[in-house]
Amino acid sequence: MSEPKSVVWFGDDPQPNTFFFLSPFRSWRFVVNTALLVVVCLGSAIIVWKYSGFTSGILVLLVWNVIYPYWWALKRHGRINELYRSGKIAEQPAESPLNDVLEVADNSMNEGLRNTSFIFGLFLLAIVLWKFQHLK
Repeated sequence: MSEPKSVVWFGDDPQPNTFFFLSPFRSWRFVVNTALLVVVCLGSAIIVWKYSGFTSGILVLLVWNVIYPYWWALKRHGRINELYRSGKIAEQPAESPLNDVLEVADNSMNEGLRNTSFIFGLFLLAIVLWKFQHLK
């Protein structure tokens, strides 16, 4: 009889992290974060347009809590991408320590962007609901 062999499924096959070696817009998570950024900016513009009393506060919070982290994420991605293009770092196998560090950086950056955009969106929703209650 033959000895049974384990089957490796596609989901179980570890893949190296390539987020920093490509354009950030090739990552579905970064595209989702960009879409959240656009939605939050549009929501802020609508609220500033409708409720002029909140203009400066909302714009300051939008820039400080949503746009500024997004801009820094792009700069940090560019810094690591430049190291890759100059040959100082290279794509690593999935089990390497450098790949683990890049995976942690990728997850931290994308989860941070998602959390700031989502929480700011909830803040905007709270403003709308609060104003709606006061208009009754």
